[in-house]
Amino acid sequence: MAAFVTWLASGVPAGLAIADGRLAGIQAFAWTSAFAAFGVAFALVCHGRRRGVREARALVLVQAAAGLAMVATAHDGFAAATLVVVAAQLPALFPPRVASAWVAVQTALIVILFWWMDDRVSAFTAGGAYLGFQIFAMATAGLAIRERAAREELGRANAALMATRALLAENSRVAERLRISRDLHDTLGHHLTALSLQLEVASRLASGPAADRIHEAHAITRLLLSEVRDVVSRLRESSHFDLAEAVRALAKSAAPLEIDLQVPDAFVIDDPMQAHAILRCVQEIITNTARHAAAGHLWIAIERRVDGIAVTARDDGRGADIVTWGNGLRGMRERFEEYSGRVEFSSAEGRGFEVRAFMPRADAAS
Repeated sequence: MAAFVTWLASGVPAGLAIADGRLAGIQAFAWTSAFAAFGVAFALVCHGRRRGVREARALVLVQAAAGLAMVATAHDGFAAATLVVVAAQLPALFPPRVASAWVAVQTALIVILFWWMDDRVSAFTAGGAYLGFQIFAMATAGLAIRERAAREELGRANAALMATRALLAENSRVAERLRISRDLHDTLGHHLTALSLQLEVASRLASGPAADRIHEAHAITRLLLSEVRDVVSRLRESSHFDLAEAVRALAKSAAPLEIDLQVPDAFVIDDPMQAHAILRCVQEIITNTARHAAAGHLWIAIERRVDGIAVTARDDGRGADIVTWGNGLRGMRERFEEYSGRVEFSSAEGRGFEVRAFMPRADAAS
């Protein structure tokens, strides 16, 4: 909004000159065209669909050319304020050295135009003033970008920490349930089985009322043994990790990146280590997309198949013709290969990045 107000205010002197006839003919047409071009280019950068870096850079170049054209055609120094708006957009699109060189070129052109319109004193005075304005705007925008990036990174780290904590807690519960189930099976189950055998032998040797009591005790022992086995089975069945809950926690922390997550409401995995590998894969996908892809949307699907678990992800970012294997992609591939799985990556300039991963069932992997 501040940039739009600056653009509109910078056009007031020339607009009044056109209204009272002081600026007419080809100059009035050129100024009006440049004024409109700046407003349209800036609106396209700020609104509408998310644009690639190349397209945004081209639009910023149009703004700079339009701002200089407004100064030259109307002989109006106020129009140079639009170049401050251009400078504020540079940190998001260019490295610091390129942005600084851009500002230096703009300032030199301002000095040349003011020298041509007036004299060298006003030229260097205006050039120094607008240089300061541009540096201030660029520094402020850069600080805001870094602060936002740090906040997003902190949110992702916090979500990853929460997911890891949930995984560790679940692993502890799984280990405790397995220990209890083994103890019940190996101690109580063993002794109840031995008692059942002894009662069966005693029932064959006894007769009369004593035999009836032994039969009743034998039936109670068999019932108790059956209930112990049921408890052990339930403990083992509940010793699983719900991957869906942990993945949703990661997805919620990815703002402003919009994530379309397709995963069943309850996605239970028997092997906690496999669940950990898949969770880390999803975390790496979200982190890479937020840091490097310049994407607005990310689609992630986790699907259980007959022979294993498939993970697919794609974004609408800038993509790349050559996929660079960094530590994150290598780590993702190594985690899946550890469980006989595979990970494939594909990308193209302007077509986003895609990940296809598959991990076979634990019994199939072994």
